[in-house]
Amino acid sequence: MARFELTVHSARPAGDCFAHLTDWDAHSAAIPLTRLRFSGAPRVGQEFVARTGVGPLGFDDPMRVELLRPPAGDREGDLPGVVEVAKRGRVVAGRVHWTVAPAAQGSVVTWRQELLIPWLPGWLDPLVGLLGRVAYGAGLRRLVR
Repeated sequence: MARFELTVHSARPAGDCFAHLTDWDAHSAAIPLTRLRFSGAPRVGQEFVARTGVGPLGFDDPMRVELLRPPAGDREGDLPGVVEVAKRGRVVAGRVHWTVAPAAQGSVVTWRQELLIPWLPGWLDPLVGLLGRVAYGAGLRRLVR
């Protein structure tokens, strides 16, 4: 399993940044070739699917929200917001855990991800982690702008 962590600063206050990061339509807009299908507002137990690809060529990435707690406020020192999502697909599995902490100027997002691509040999995990870090880092930076 590949693991990586990203830390990104945002000028958005923590509450606004958290709301944007849990806006699944925003993910669809920020991540190339990926569209999220979901129903209703973000909540614990919500299941959704990220479809990545072009036309009929692609794969579904089913996910489930396991934890969803908004930040306690926008002042530095307030409790951060926390989200955890389980990736439950046959093509991509793992977990995503992120926090949105208030900072002196805006907020700090810490994104931790475990990626398992079951059909790849484990010795490729470092490469998967590097590619994941690059791809998710670019998407995350677009999301928090």
